[in-house]
Amino acid sequence: MPTDSIQPKESAVASLQGGASWGKAVNLLPYLVLTLSLLMTLFFWRQYDRSLTSRFQTAFQDRTEEIMVRFLNRMIDDEQVLRGAVGLFNASDEVTRDEWHRYSISLSLDRNYPGLQGLGFTEVVLPKDKERHIRRMQAAGFPSYRIWPEGERPVYTAIVYLEPFDWRNQRAFGYDMFSEPNRHDAMAMACDTGDAALTNPVFLVQETERDRQKGVLMYLPVYDRMLPTATLEQRRDALKGYAYSPIRIRDFMWATFPRPSQDIGFRIYTESRATASALLFDSVSDWKVNLPRNYRPDFRASRTVKKFGREWLFTFQSLPNFALEQGKNQSRSYLAGGLVVSALLTVIAFMLRNARTSAIRAGQALRESQERYRKISEDSPAYICTFLPDCTLTYVNPALAKNARRAQAELEGRNFLDFLLPEYRLPVQEALNDLTPEQPTETMELAIFGPGGGVIWHQWTNRGIFDEQGRLAEVQAVGQDITERKKAEEERIRYEQQLLHAQKMESLGVLAGGIAHDFNNILMAIIGNVDLSLMKLPEESPVAENLRNIETAANRAAYLAKQMLAYSGKGRFMIEQTDLNRLIEELRHVLETAAPNAELKLDLARSLPAVEADQNQIRQILMNLVQNAAEAIGDQKGEIIIRTGSAILDQESLKNLILGENMAEGRYVFLEVFDTGAGMEEEVLKKIFDPFFTTKFTGRGLGLAAVHGIARGHQGGIRIYSEPGRGTTFKVLLPATEAAEAVAAEPVLDDWRGEGKILLVDDEETVRSIGIRMLRELGFTPLTASGGEEALSLYRENPDIKAVLLDLTMPGMDGEEAFRQLQLIDPKVRVVMSSGFSQQDVVQKFDGKGLVGFIQKPYTLKVLREVMRKAP
Repeated sequence: MPTDSIQPKESAVASLQGGASWGKAVNLLPYLVLTLSLLMTLFFWRQYDRSLTSRFQTAFQDRTEEIMVRFLNRMIDDEQVLRGAVGLFNASDEVTRDEWHRYSISLSLDRNYPGLQGLGFTEVVLPKDKERHIRRMQAAGFPSYRIWPEGERPVYTAIVYLEPFDWRNQRAFGYDMFSEPNRHDAMAMACDTGDAALTNPVFLVQETERDRQKGVLMYLPVYDRMLPTATLEQRRDALKGYAYSPIRIRDFMWATFPRPSQDIGFRIYTESRATASALLFDSVSDWKVNLPRNYRPDFRASRTVKKFGREWLFTFQSLPNFALEQGKNQSRSYLAGGLVVSALLTVIAFMLRNARTSAIRAGQALRESQERYRKISEDSPAYICTFLPDCTLTYVNPALAKNARRAQAELEGRNFLDFLLPEYRLPVQEALNDLTPEQPTETMELAIFGPGGGVIWHQWTNRGIFDEQGRLAEVQAVGQDITERKKAEEERIRYEQQLLHAQKMESLGVLAGGIAHDFNNILMAIIGNVDLSLMKLPEESPVAENLRNIETAANRAAYLAKQMLAYSGKGRFMIEQTDLNRLIEELRHVLETAAPNAELKLDLARSLPAVEADQNQIRQILMNLVQNAAEAIGDQKGEIIIRTGSAILDQESLKNLILGENMAEGRYVFLEVFDTGAGMEEEVLKKIFDPFFTTKFTGRGLGLAAVHGIARGHQGGIRIYSEPGRGTTFKVLLPATEAAEAVAAEPVLDDWRGEGKILLVDDEETVRSIGIRMLRELGFTPLTASGGEEALSLYRENPDIKAVLLDLTMPGMDGEEAFRQLQLIDPKVRVVMSSGFSQQDVVQKFDGKGLVGFIQKPYTLKVLREVMRKAP
């Protein structure tokens, strides 16, 4: 009983004491909730804000790198134009104004190099040669020519060539750029170093008061190719002039950045210090970007680079659009959401003091609110995880688990390093070891194993959490998938390399075509004279054998010129429907003879589509590739396999082809030559199509270069597979076409003779001389003219001229212009066009305009007879 009476009292006391303790806890709970929720909100917001800031910083650095690289790449493109011009001088004793004009036209400056004001050459003139120089220029058709500004100077550099020679560039004709210190300094640096050099900002002499803008001039020295240039003094003594290009900077920048940057502002200085005199371009002022008053950018950066004889300074700042594009407001929204949640939790905690029921409801609301807060974290598109110092994962959010194609539970407890490519594991461990309380964060890019054996690229920002002793306790990481950005960077680098290769091959092709064209004019005189001499001499004459030897040597030289034309893509193509299998079978015996050290096997596809091709050129491809394969095999016994087939190629398949940039999607027929030779190193593969490049002790080095040119001329492509010790495969692809019936050729009449007057127009004296003798041999009465103007005058004076044998390439009025003028005089004029280039290239220019024939130099009497038989 006593016990029964005492027990309720003790329970009551305990209940009162428990209620008092609970009441104190309830009173403190709102403040505790407020403190913890604010700390959690600030902590997660700070983590999120830092990850955003890191992402913004990376994006800002990427954009600044892109702007600087794009600007310098454009400058490098312009430098390559000048190097091509210097190569023109190095390949010729004297570059004429017409050659300079044709080189400029071939570059298509306005289309391929917008912003480049022109391409010029300034000649070095000593005081003793000044008057002779002026007389020479005046005699060349510029009676008002002078070197300006006036005054006596130790040396002059007069602008003599400047294309396009329009009204603006004509304002600079004859200008002495040594007379101005800024230009003088850049030119002296180019002369002394032998490399391209740029001036500080200048106003070009071409400028007018309208649309006046700053510019720079790029110079590349031209030395006398017969003099040494090893030392500084030798280079100064050998200096002939400068190839240069004036650049109007606003036009240049508009062309470089067709969509002006609205997120990054930048300035370009031509010196390492930011001075007004060195300021070349200010994107904010020059592109008229409106900024708020007292605007302060979030990010700034500056970079220096040495290029073109100058130390450039690039300064960058973020603009208001940068923050908008990168989603800067996300951080504030995140913080605002956290503060709202914290306020709600605090209100709920205060309500607990009013009643137990309210406290329970508030607790429930708190749990629901915490769940929502957790979902905010787990629903984030960013990859979030935490792991221990040994890289054991303790938490993975759904976004990361989805990217890894695994469940969250499967990832937690695994080692983070297991998912990385082996070469990235050690750098990650070293980076984690470098984390300190003072430097708790680091950002790095990692390659991770993807599904199906692929690779996924991530960018991670890791933050270390340290205990009271400063030891790393945990790492919190936020990442994003940057695989697409990495692919885009690789694609950009591949495209730039392909573009540089195409530009290089195009420049070499233009040079080779020009040399072959001039070479054909020389061979025209040799072959023609030999041909006529052999006709006049009896067979038993002792001189006849010598003449035949000369004819053989000249034909070999003509073959070399044809090889060069083939490389340039301007070879003589006789296009016809061709069965590639039949062509290979017919040539099999010749190919076996060309490769005596190898067993030749054929693997020809059935039902192969036809191709439109020049059969002789395709035979040349086969011979060159088989001979190259035989030389690769060497003295050992080996095997050469020739395969044919067809395939449908899309744009992705065309990317890895040489010349693929000019090919269209569709069906292609391929010719594949495989050998069991030594194979090739990567460095050799990069040069095999360069003219005159060879790895052998003998040979001209034009075989594979000609294959390249023939494939280009047929709108085809090439693919090469080669590894040292595993042989080489050349695969040539040509567009497929439908087969058609062949047309029989007309028989040639060897005894045909003509009559009447024939006007022969050619600027080469030797060609005119041999042409007169050939035409007389055929029964014609030849009249000759050395240029277009003289030809028009003779045609007016001799209305009974039956036909005109007209050279296409002449100084002054060329053959194309002379042809148009002749048609104005006589719409029925009969013109046979003559050129060292191929019929295909020439006739395309005059398609439907009334040409009655074409003859390619060098030609024989037999070829001329057939052409003239068809012409009158």
